[in-house]
Amino acid sequence: MSLPRPTLLSPPLSPPCARPFRSGRARAASLPLVVAAAGLVAAYLLANSHGPLAADSLAASRAAALAMTIAAVGAVVAAASALVRRGDGIAPRRAARHRTGQVGRLGRGTSPRGAHHGNRLDRILEAMTRISSERDVDSVMAAAGGAVVELLETRTASPVIARVYRIEGDGMVVVSEHGAAAGATTVGESSLLSADPLILAAVTGDHTLAEAGPSPHRIASPIHAGSAIRAVVLVERRDRAFRDSEVTMVEGLSGIATLAVSNLVRARGIGGAQAEPTDGLTGLIGRAAFERRCREVRESYAIITVDVDHLNQLNNALGREAGDDALRSVARALQASTRERDVVSRSGDDEFTILTVGAATAVVGSVAERMRAAVSELVSGAFPTRVSVGWAVGAAGEDSAEVWARADEALGRAKREGRNRVAGSITGRPAAAPGRGWTTLLSRTLASQQIHPVYQPIVTLPEAHIVAYEGLARPINLDGADSVEEFFATAQRLGVTNELDWICRRAVVRGAEGIRSDAQLYLNIDLSAVSDVDEDVEQMRSLLRWIGRPPANVVLEIADADRFSNLGQLSARVDVYRRAGFKIGIDDTGRPGIGVDLLYATRPEVIKIDASVTNRCEEVEARTLIFECIALAEQIGADVVAEGIEQLSVAAELMKLGVNRAQGFLFGKPESITGPSRELEGEPAVLRAIAATR
Repeated sequence: MSLPRPTLLSPPLSPPCARPFRSGRARAASLPLVVAAAGLVAAYLLANSHGPLAADSLAASRAAALAMTIAAVGAVVAAASALVRRGDGIAPRRAARHRTGQVGRLGRGTSPRGAHHGNRLDRILEAMTRISSERDVDSVMAAAGGAVVELLETRTASPVIARVYRIEGDGMVVVSEHGAAAGATTVGESSLLSADPLILAAVTGDHTLAEAGPSPHRIASPIHAGSAIRAVVLVERRDRAFRDSEVTMVEGLSGIATLAVSNLVRARGIGGAQAEPTDGLTGLIGRAAFERRCREVRESYAIITVDVDHLNQLNNALGREAGDDALRSVARALQASTRERDVVSRSGDDEFTILTVGAATAVVGSVAERMRAAVSELVSGAFPTRVSVGWAVGAAGEDSAEVWARADEALGRAKREGRNRVAGSITGRPAAAPGRGWTTLLSRTLASQQIHPVYQPIVTLPEAHIVAYEGLARPINLDGADSVEEFFATAQRLGVTNELDWICRRAVVRGAEGIRSDAQLYLNIDLSAVSDVDEDVEQMRSLLRWIGRPPANVVLEIADADRFSNLGQLSARVDVYRRAGFKIGIDDTGRPGIGVDLLYATRPEVIKIDASVTNRCEEVEARTLIFECIALAEQIGADVVAEGIEQLSVAAELMKLGVNRAQGFLFGKPESITGPSRELEGEPAVLRAIAATR
């Protein structure tokens, strides 16, 4: 008599997770291989369908890698779906046989699940074929958007919407929209990249991104032509978040589109005029091609030179590959910061050159600063990527070699002044009227690096003792009838405030060597123009060491506090200087945009009340503001300085209100320092007059 065999929960010596192999071993093993092989075949076909594509080019290597990625992902998905079926648990062996028998009665080819996997594979192959078979760039991008919708839509989720945006400089244009719920956006509609933070991040970072958070409902994936980003696919779904596998699927389809677009662009160049040689690392044209483009220009233009700071240090620390990655990232950032008609080239190992045709002088400096800022967001390993930028403007017909030489000179100044800066040259533009040529005067100042420093005393009330000097900068040969304010306003319009601000500070600090050591030095600073606060602090401390004056004896007057819409950002910048030992002053308090709320945010050591307020100190509104400043100063331990005092009666009234420091022509005009112990001329007479009014 034989004992009945027990019912096993799983085949002997086989773990429960291996059960699917019992019912579909061949399918689980063969389907991934088929998907992977199909992806590789499609990649090969794409590489040869529109003309030869250099195997060592960036477009070929990048796109082929992404094509193989989608094949591998498809293989993994197919294998996982064959191995683990939703709803399968540990069931008796007899139940498993029952299900296998049902499949057998339906026929292997008619199994619903088998048909699902087969259809998905067919859809992937069809989508890849459609993308690769298009014959123009816009059609390729539209096919990619349609393929995304087709492969991501499910019966259990809301419809997927895919929009394809063509990237044009710092803007984007809708090329196509796909999905059942499409129609909210008009094809051809244009907008700035900054209008959509996700697209901006994908373009700037040059990789596929899903919306931040645990449940992303949006994906943005770039499509390239060489190293340039040609378009972005934006995918949205409202009621269900995208899975990681779906994000990878979108990235893979963008990779297929990248290969097709790059191939089309290159084939078009070969079929038409002879294509210009490009740099194998960045895909940009070289120096010879750039020089040829410059010679073809028939209108006003600008040349911008960009040098990657400390590239050799990056190569030595992290290896040559890290340096190459940094160069590619800089190339993409520069292209994203320029217009479609601008020319970007790699003119040296660590140098790029940009030709901007027809750009107005007033915006070239801003364009250069935008390039520097775009690169400053990049990081290579643990090293932030930084660039120094020089620019020069040329008139129509002016020799491009001379303009390029001036741009290189400006680049040299930016590097000497501490790097990660922008310097410009506008020599060569048509001269303005004599005596009123602010542009010409500014150009000469930037070229000569010469500024005349003057110093105005700040005194106590009522004693009128000199306790500090404010250092001011004046252009050399400035007409006495002209306002210096227009000179600095011109620098702001031309985008060279950063460079001019540093020239002025350097001149004022060096000229202050004759000021007695117990008198404070007030120094103006355009904080919004400072690109790297930590680096600026070190440069300031180095200058002060040169004249033997400690930071604690220097008050940095923030001259542009009203340009900060974010008071938190202003406060954070101020704190960096304060931690380095500097005292902080807020200039022009009472001027529009500089009120008590800004003082509370920055908590300065010096509050300077604008002349427009001090000279109206008998009016209720002005007195209210003065009282508020004095109350805050007492709370935080600050000094209050009243500016622009020219009349004795105003000084007397301010003294009665509680103001303890003053500055203005009444006490001394801005002059050069003539000796280390300079005292205020006529101080005893002023002292007696003020004391008599008490």
